[in-house]
Amino acid sequence: MDRWACVDLPVLPLQLLLKDRAEWMRLPCAVVEADAPQALVQFVNARACERGVRPGQRYATALALASDLRAGVVAPSQLAQHTRDLADRLRRHSPHVEPSTDMPGVFWLDAQGLDRLYPSLRDWAQAVRLEMRRAGMRAAVAVGFTRFGVYALARCHPGITVCENANEEHVAVQRVPLSSIDLDPDALTRLAALGIETLGGFLQLPADGIRQRFGASAHAVYQLAGGHRWAPLAPVAPEEPQTRLIHFDTPEISTERLIFIVKRLLDSLVAAIDARAHAIVALTLGMTLDNRTTLTEHVRPATPTLDATQLLALVRLRLEALRLPSGITTLRITPTTCPDAAEQRRLFPLHARRDPELANQAFARLRAEFGERAVVRARIGNAHLPAARFEWEPIDRIPLRASPIVVTARPLVRRIYTPAIPLAPGFTLSTTSSPASVSGPYTVSGGWWVGSGVRRDYYFAPTGDGTLLWVYFDHRHKRFFLQGCVE
Repeated sequence: MDRWACVDLPVLPLQLLLKDRAEWMRLPCAVVEADAPQALVQFVNARACERGVRPGQRYATALALASDLRAGVVAPSQLAQHTRDLADRLRRHSPHVEPSTDMPGVFWLDAQGLDRLYPSLRDWAQAVRLEMRRAGMRAAVAVGFTRFGVYALARCHPGITVCENANEEHVAVQRVPLSSIDLDPDALTRLAALGIETLGGFLQLPADGIRQRFGASAHAVYQLAGGHRWAPLAPVAPEEPQTRLIHFDTPEISTERLIFIVKRLLDSLVAAIDARAHAIVALTLGMTLDNRTTLTEHVRPATPTLDATQLLALVRLRLEALRLPSGITTLRITPTTCPDAAEQRRLFPLHARRDPELANQAFARLRAEFGERAVVRARIGNAHLPAARFEWEPIDRIPLRASPIVVTARPLVRRIYTPAIPLAPGFTLSTTSSPASVSGPYTVSGGWWVGSGVRRDYYFAPTGDGTLLWVYFDHRHKRFFLQGCVE
């Protein structure tokens, strides 16, 4: 007898949204279909439901009911990508996995014979649930004997359910509340008016009038629950990674010849990825050198693309920047892909007049030529010394911003030298500036918590040529240091 399993990740789009927005976990939260006030609410959490927010409402209506509602968009492409990733994880525990095409977060698995690999099917189900937890997902697992039976039990019970025989599954399914099954809300209301709240009571109704009285979806559930409709497991095969590999007869050292070969490989790679309706996010170049060492380089376009010319230009910049100690004997190109769809922006974005994609493409070329840390931005840090109150972090893309604000006075830019430049032992402020023009001292002290106290007096000292120096006197070393200048 076949053994089925169903893994249900309840409200998967909402779980994905809260996975990226952990700070929303304790707030009313919803998934909406688009970035517009009139967009429909698709999924809500319990806190939003307590405030009266329901799926099917307009986002503006939901905000009127819960002013602190947090909402976001989960793109179909993002949902499809996560479904594929979760299916790949589930294949570690069962060779045959079928993701549902119309119920996001529902997976059917073949559990036949797995009790020979695990002490019991309950232990196997616990391993599957733990795998989903490692992926950051909350899941329910049911093991039984029919497709609909394990689905109904997984939707009803939040933990693990294992049926030892078909009769046990049948009895358990009879007690499943209809509210746990994807039925039309109008059909649920009509059935509740008749006092029918479980699948057992629903199956006692005459089959002839189900479609006419309660609709097509209720009739489909009736057919599946009663065993009148059956479908075998239809597992989806995992996607094989697209990789291009070439071995050179003699070690290759010419960049021009390498670019010619890479172009040929990229053309076939782009065509294969385009057939899958995907786009290239990044390329990994794996090289084996003649001296038996390996080298791995990465190039990333500004946005997911299928433009082979743009990718080839980035590869050229990366290869020309390398100084290889010996020739290349093996070259492997491995792409990272994503579904080819427009990127979802935040809710109600303010679009800039300038095109940020042109800047992102320029940044991609800089990274390709000078390395991943060639494009960085300053991030404010927590430190008591002025020169340590920021740190540099890589930036992948320019965030979408509103148009720049026009100001009457241009702000001054402070150039910081790290480390500070020691000035001559005899240096004094009067050496470069008159005492009346010097601004300061601005005293900074502290550092006792790391074992060495610091006391510095900072000054802004103008010079005769118009330069404004930023210097400080270090009481510990008894001398001046040049921290930077103001431009």
